[in-house]
Amino acid sequence: MRKLLPIAGILLMVGLLFSACKKDYYVDGGLADPHYKGTIYDYLVKNPYLFDTIAYIVEKAGLKETLQNDSVTFFAPTDQSVVDALADLNEYRYQMVEDSVKLGDIPPAVWRKFLDRYILKGKYTANKFARMDPVNIYAYPGINYVMAGGYILNIGLVYQNYNNVEAVGARILTLTDITFDPVTFNNNLRVIVSSSDIQPTNGVLHVLSMRHTFGFRPIEFLLAAEQALQNK
Repeated sequence: MRKLLPIAGILLMVGLLFSACKKDYYVDGGLADPHYKGTIYDYLVKNPYLFDTIAYIVEKAGLKETLQNDSVTFFAPTDQSVVDALADLNEYRYQMVEDSVKLGDIPPAVWRKFLDRYILKGKYTANKFARMDPVNIYAYPGINYVMAGGYILNIGLVYQNYNNVEAVGARILTLTDITFDPVTFNNNLRVIVSSSDIQPTNGVLHVLSMRHTFGFRPIEFLLAAEQALQNK
């Protein structure tokens, strides 16, 4: 009996603590608020860890007002994408025995050309995009969209499997460079959205995967930037 009393006491204390936690300390915060009290450009500036370089080239490209005033959806590459692109350009210039360049050396028209590929007129949260299945593209093709600069991207939601049940898991927003190979869909370069449905006052912002290739095609930015630099 003496051995049972301490055990009973411990169980009683655990029960009381659990009850207290449930009643007094657990607060349901609900779903995170996706709305941001500022413009898309403001959001970039206020999140410098991911977007200080993006904010800089947006302004240099003359797109600041677009991301402040127009109703648009911005699929935002992160700073890392631009850092990687600039590193590739400078590696090429090193091999060509040319001086390295900085962000400010790249002509604004080059930044504009590639940033336009990520801007879609109108407000599109993830649930507005059609289903896309790269394994069964004829049944679920997504939709091709003409971006601000005329570039065409296929945008769609990929439905993930869960517990061996098809298409009931997470839905991943995916962008595909559809014109790279119009015949074979799976030969085209794709990027997933890592964070979706951020809603500033003038549109929607979706954040792309950290190591996304800026401009979608690895060599294209390099060649465009190098040609523009030679023509300065």
